[in-house]
Amino acid sequence: MRDRSSRVDTLSTEGLCVYFEGVKAVDDVSLTVERGRIHGLIGPNGAGKSTLFNAVSGFVPLTAGRVVFGDTDITSWSPTRVSQHGVVRTFQDTRIFKSLSVLENVELGAMDAGLHGNEGRRAAIEVLELLRIAHLADETAGNVALGDGRRVGIARAVATQPDILMMDEPAAGLDEKETAELAESITEIRDERQCGVLLVEHDMSVIFGICEEIHVLDSGRTIAVGTPDEIRRNPAVIEAYFGSNHS
Repeated sequence: MRDRSSRVDTLSTEGLCVYFEGVKAVDDVSLTVERGRIHGLIGPNGAGKSTLFNAVSGFVPLTAGRVVFGDTDITSWSPTRVSQHGVVRTFQDTRIFKSLSVLENVELGAMDAGLHGNEGRRAAIEVLELLRIAHLADETAGNVALGDGRRVGIARAVATQPDILMMDEPAAGLDEKETAELAESITEIRDERQCGVLLVEHDMSVIFGICEEIHVLDSGRTIAVGTPDEIRRNPAVIEAYFGSNHS
């Protein structure tokens, strides 16, 4: 278990490549996520976003390059070791324990942070309040609505006290109101917990609404990095999403 009193400020990829049988899913991508900031990762379908997420979090081996957390090379670490040291991710499918209560799910996250018993329960309740689902604490997790289930998964990740929180399409399947509430919650998580956030999301209202920097992939390669305003105007991004005939 890592020392939770020391915080790590950056997560970086350096020349990260992941090839599958000759297909360059991710090709020479370098990015940095800073603690205290929300970074977006976007691109058309098949751009390599999920593969990059899986490589950084230890689920897919790299073909080349490395992943660095602070001053530590974590390229070959297992997903469990990556998570235990402060880089925690959510998944497109919520991966909650459906037979447990909402509170028990989040308590498991607190246990990963070394918090047990009453201390762990208090920490879990604090996170549920932050995600606005404390009223569901005693509900069986498998019975809650989709949007609330996503919040349970996020709450469990936040309860681990991450330095960097990687979120994989958290708004998928949510309606407009739920999406707006989730975007607000992500900002509050960053503010309250002072973690960095790397956000993959297809809903551009979320990306452009809360991200301070956006990294754009297309066909596995970086085509743009910048602020929301810079990305909106970038010709390469416009072409990647809309084609060369877009005016």
